[in-house]
Amino acid sequence: MTILCCSVALANTRAFDDNAGWPRPILAPRVDKLVVDKTRRRLILMGRKRVVRSYRASFGGAGGANSAPVGRYIVAGRNPKSPFHLALRLAPVVAAQGGGLQLHGTPDWLGPLAAALHGSDWTPGGIGVANDDIEEIWNLVPDGTPVAIKP
Repeated sequence: MTILCCSVALANTRAFDDNAGWPRPILAPRVDKLVVDKTRRRLILMGRKRVVRSYRASFGGAGGANSAPVGRYIVAGRNPKSPFHLALRLAPVVAAQGGGLQLHGTPDWLGPLAAALHGSDWTPGGIGVANDDIEEIWNLVPDGTPVAIKP
């Protein structure tokens, strides 16, 4: 019994010394632009002109016609209390493009049934992604990031 206790204590000491008491840094890719391709139904995170991540996206209305207008936007803020899990607010660069657009997850109250919404036209005038995806996007995309919505 004593041998086991000593070995555990030594293992903990070595692990602490090996890491110098600090957790290892987590390297996250730098995201400097979002591209929404409505035809391909994709949200693409870009960093240094390369694809960092790509997600399946949902839009609003039949065929996405009533969804996010084509144009240039920026990530203007966040809504951690969105009824759609989490949401990033997108503001138009040109005022004539409209407002109130959000990139968001699926409704929390749907639970596992939310998977049925992915890739369909269900969101009320925004860009929808899976909840796991919006959590990752939330952490990778800083406020002020440019967003291009393409037809």
